[in-house]
Amino acid sequence: MYRILSAVFVLFCISSPAAEETWKPLFDGTLQNWSMPKYSGAGKVTAKKDVLVIGRGESMTGVRYDKNFPLIDYELSYEARRTQGSDFFAACTFPVNKEFCTLVNGGWGGAITGLSSINGSDASENESSLNYDYEDNVWYRFRILVTKKKIQVWIAKPDKEKKWNEKSVIDLDTEDRAFSVRFEMDDYKPLGFCSWSSEGEIRNVKYRLR
Repeated sequence: MYRILSAVFVLFCISSPAAEETWKPLFDGTLQNWSMPKYSGAGKVTAKKDVLVIGRGESMTGVRYDKNFPLIDYELSYEARRTQGSDFFAACTFPVNKEFCTLVNGGWGGAITGLSSINGSDASENESSLNYDYEDNVWYRFRILVTKKKIQVWIAKPDKEKKWNEKSVIDLDTEDRAFSVRFEMDDYKPLGFCSWSSEGEIRNVKYRLR
């Protein structure tokens, strides 16, 4: 009887949604599987311990993930903080089926968070735009869910007890909406992170299928 119950339990674990949604890391503490698009005035990109450092440049600095990544029905999570500068520090370009989009965090002088672009409009001009006050040297956790029907974004900030306080900031239906990236982000497709005249640090980059 014990063997039968054990076999049933193992079968359930293998076939259950929880087993299929295991998080998979994308950053192993090195720059293996990542490349750096070349931009005039770009800063340096380095890896130290478990942190990906996007150095401050005169304009755009970033990295692109060069291995396969799902196009739809996935969830992406990462933590990031700004250590220098006053603009976006870990903007994330990601696939939306056959299109692409960028989650900008603290763009336009640090004031705007949102998706660029929706129906050709930047994050500062479309319905995803919001003001979010980022503190320097504070880790934030970003979670992006991309399905056939919607894009959802959550941002979490540690409270005084160092527990993540997560808040939903974007819940957007994808029907009748076209997604694209600004020309500066083309080299970061399908998945990449970049900063603008700022230094950002990124860690715990992972994804799972949904």
